[in-house]
Amino acid sequence: MYCTKCGAKLPRDAKFCMNCGKPVSAIVSAKAVELKASPANAAVPTKVVEPTAAPLGRNDVSSSDASSNGSSQNDSVRLGSLQSDSSFSDPSSESDAFADEPEKSCEAGACGASSALQEDVSPKRPETLRGAVNATKHRSRRRVPMVVLVALAMALAAGTAYAAYRVYTDVWLPAQQAQNEQTVEAPEEITYSVEARSMDVSVPVDPYDAPGKREAQKWYYPHIEASTQSDAVDKINAALEESMRIDVEKTNAAPDTAKDMGGAIVFICQYRSITLTYIDNDIVCVRDQRYDTGWGPHGSTTVTGCAYSLETGDPIDPVSAFGLTPEQAKSAVADAVTAYLATDPSDVLSTNAVVRDITNMCLMSPALGSGVDVENPLDGCSHFYIASEGLVFATEDYQMGSYAYGRRELLVAPSDGSLAKVGDTVAIEAPMGFSGSGQASSQ
Repeated sequence: MYCTKCGAKLPRDAKFCMNCGKPVSAIVSAKAVELKASPANAAVPTKVVEPTAAPLGRNDVSSSDASSNGSSQNDSVRLGSLQSDSSFSDPSSESDAFADEPEKSCEAGACGASSALQEDVSPKRPETLRGAVNATKHRSRRRVPMVVLVALAMALAAGTAYAAYRVYTDVWLPAQQAQNEQTVEAPEEITYSVEARSMDVSVPVDPYDAPGKREAQKWYYPHIEASTQSDAVDKINAALEESMRIDVEKTNAAPDTAKDMGGAIVFICQYRSITLTYIDNDIVCVRDQRYDTGWGPHGSTTVTGCAYSLETGDPIDPVSAFGLTPEQAKSAVADAVTAYLATDPSDVLSTNAVVRDITNMCLMSPALGSGVDVENPLDGCSHFYIASEGLVFATEDYQMGSYAYGRRELLVAPSDGSLAKVGDTVAIEAPMGFSGSGQASSQ
């Protein structure tokens, strides 16, 4: 079926033209009229009757009237069709034209076709353009739930994706990182061991009292071994060995008779021993004991200390390595000397004089003229060294009394957990290989 106004093809059950809006009932009525007015259809109601000689009777008159009425009806149908078109062209009269069109068609005798089509139209469907628009709106409202469902589905999908992201970032990823950290092997902790090494030395006994006599000795020094290769440890070992080697070569070359000395006073090292006293993961500390003589009544025993960094191999002052400031170290030495002299007073000096002298020189380097005759000290040597008991201060000869009173090595700052007290003496015996006349005891 096609629209008689715009020619658009219409669905079978359409109520109005979706292109121009013309009601389908008007189109059907017009089509029915056109079918009735066509020659093929007109032949049925206007049967040709041959004229007879008989006079016209009542039936003839009726037939003539019917023919006349048929012509009138055709004219009426055409007029109704024109009126329908003109009324639809006016939007204001659209509903009236649509409502009156069937009645006009029936009055014009076109009910045979248009009435049947009108009866096929469901009375439940809208009969006007406005009704069709309302029906379309109603159908649109029925589609709203589907839109809502789609929106809900999208929101659900977005919420699920966000929840999965949070689970990944807050739960799975931290757990995976923790697992990876557990599986990564911790770096191997470096461990250290110490080996006592020695050098053979030929020592003159006494060029004056025993000319030409020499004594074979062994001078000891530590050699540190690390569980892994360490440049710092290699550097420390090289420094200790080199310092010892220099003194060994000098003593080996020293004269053993007075005439070989040419009348000059020659000081030589008659004994030396370097001992490791402390080591941890950060530092190592050594105690350096030596006996030097110029062939007088007696020689001089000196004890110094030096700490080294196990990270760099460089020497460190034992006081700072132990964690004290210079002022704290001086105060600690004064307390230790005072505590010791309270139980063992000096034989020739007052406590105040001893404390004053020691605190004035305790921070000086033994190689800078503190009264100690040290020709070849370790770099960074000090009057302090670190032992298992804590920080120790080593006095010199004559500092606490006469030469016979001797020197002392006093604890000035105990280590954490140490049972030793400030002022206690610390006895570290160096390995001895010398029995000459000039040997002095460690105390």
